[in-house]
Amino acid sequence: MKLAVIFFIIATLLTSCAAPRPWTKQEKISAGYFCLAHFADYYTTTKMLKNPANWEINPAVDEEQPEIYFSLTAIGALVVGHFWPDARKPLFIGYGTLNAGLAAHNSTLH
Repeated sequence: MKLAVIFFIIATLLTSCAAPRPWTKQEKISAGYFCLAHFADYYTTTKMLKNPANWEINPAVDEEQPEIYFSLTAIGALVVGHFWPDARKPLFIGYGTLNAGLAAHNSTLH
């Protein structure tokens, strides 16, 4: 929990910096795609973890509270995308596609 508070404070302090260039429509769409896929990964992960025969292989994900990991990584990706405009589309499309693949995999587990 301390890590979450520290991250939130740092992210809040960074938002007072000079604003980068405005987001294009395509960048907003790619960020929406990322958020949707990231939520799908969160949803399927929590559903998959309800079965005691399944476990999470990502050591950063707390099996009791996966929402902390997924919230922090979503906020982190959006902050990185906001302050590095050239990385927005590749970051969101790549990370979103990874999340979509993981969500598809999780949905096959019972």
